[in-house]
Amino acid sequence: MRVTVLMENSTPSSRLAARHGLSLWLELEDGRRVLFDMGPDEAFLANAHVLGVDVTAADAAVLSHGHYDHGGGLPAFLDACGRAGREVPVYVRDHAFDEHASGTPERHHAIGLDPALAANPCVVTVGERREIAPGLTLFSTMRREHPAARSNLRLMERRDGSLAPDRFLHEQSLLVREGGRTFLVSGCSHGGILNIMDAAEELAGGALDAVVAGFHLMDPSGGAVEDPALTRELAAALAARPTRYLTFHCTGTDAFSLLRDELGERVRYLHVGSRAEL
Repeated sequence: MRVTVLMENSTPSSRLAARHGLSLWLELEDGRRVLFDMGPDEAFLANAHVLGVDVTAADAAVLSHGHYDHGGGLPAFLDACGRAGREVPVYVRDHAFDEHASGTPERHHAIGLDPALAANPCVVTVGERREIAPGLTLFSTMRREHPAARSNLRLMERRDGSLAPDRFLHEQSLLVREGGRTFLVSGCSHGGILNIMDAAEELAGGALDAVVAGFHLMDPSGGAVEDPALTRELAAALAARPTRYLTFHCTGTDAFSLLRDELGERVRYLHVGSRAEL
């Protein structure tokens, strides 16, 4: 599988735009293509053009969860597909279009998606598990044996008329199987990357060859990063597994430097325009 970053928080290129958000272009060995997340706005389309990627040629698109920095570009993608005369299924999890906010119940700002988009005929709502094509499985998990990032504490959902801590029922990840290898692709891993890996390994029947994911070790709206000691604990747990890691976006460069200390060449930070062969 080949991964190209269409949107991320940073880029070394003056030809590419960077935003707080994520969009990935996945190319499988058999020629299938998957658009995974769409960044906060239409800028990922311009980046894709510069990088020679036609996102409307995707066989499928996936929205990892219902936050604007991953799905704000959904209207632009649907419009681009319409103008190209193509219908690309966009797989979203239940509750992806529910109200989501960041902050506190007293002082917060909206971070959700336009609920009107749920009515688009290309949008396909899925449950806890769905094989969208041979070797491509979307899954969710409520496992919480391992801790999630503390920055989740600022994230909320509308429940029973009030804002309450987000349970991340709207989050899903993608398990890719090809050539006898397995890869996990996750957006922000709000449920905890180790919990999601446990679920993916159970589905895969063994260890993962690579994980492509954000670890949510920074909180830009709160201006905070994860406690260094907890990040080092996570790094040690990741190092104990025979897996290669590609990360970006909500991991943050401060946390990445600590991960790198433990994992060395087994972890890589991807910027806008980065390409990686797995």
